Amino acid sequence: MPLTIGTCVLGDVPRVALAIRDAMPQETLAAYHAQGGDIVELRIDQFSDVTPPHVTEQIRNVTGMPRIGTIRRREEGGGWAGTEQDRLALYQTVIGHVEAVDIEINADEINRPIVEASRQKQIPIIGSFHDFEATPDINTLENVCAKGNALGVDIIKIACQCANGSDVRTLARLLIEQHEQNLVVIGMGAAAAATRLFFPALGSLLVYTFLGAPTAPGQLCWAETLDLIKTFYIR
Repeated sequence: MPLTIGTCVLGDVPRVALAIRDAMPQETLAAYHAQGGDIVELRIDQFSDVTPPHVTEQIRNVTGMPRIGTIRRREEGGGWAGTEQDRLALYQTVIGHVEAVDIEINADEINRPIVEASRQKQIPIIGSFHDFEATPDINTLENVCAKGNALGVDIIKIACQCANGSDVRTLARLLIEQHEQNLVVIGMGAAAAATRLFFPALGSLLVYTFLGAPTAPGQLCWAETLDLIKTFYIR
């Protein structure tokens, strides 16, 4: 069985995921989808209101494309400032309304219940690892993958700050050596901008983009991303 997020099949061609906050204009989402956008990532941690009624309403407003629900803590590069138990409760609400969820592999207090709840709803789980300071060595990254596998996630997403070409090569090595895994690997920062376009050629499953303000260093806006993906890949 191919790996899918909703109706979107992963693996054959790069899939583009647009990270959005709340109150997204419907005409903008329609334009993104019409130009080839595949998936929407709802960055719930950056919503203006994170109460369950508002969150579920915003999720329902996104139609026609698979949705990933993400709630990232400040320490993880996000905006969530609440307790872990409140975050777990919100994830459990969100899981019933999206086609996939993203949880940090090192969110040890809550990641296992989220994986179990996602399994019950039969939706895939993205296990993320972010390092906004540096790119760890290959052994550390391999250990992250091993922890994600032990946790039972379906996709492992690794995003690291790159200072130079050596860091980019470390991430490329991970993609090549771990090619049998479902990976999304992203280099962050100016030195790694090309990874967002060319790592899919090495097997990275998703390309993340944004509207308004980027949700991670080095992201390209959605219109530019889609144009470049169409230039370099057959979709």
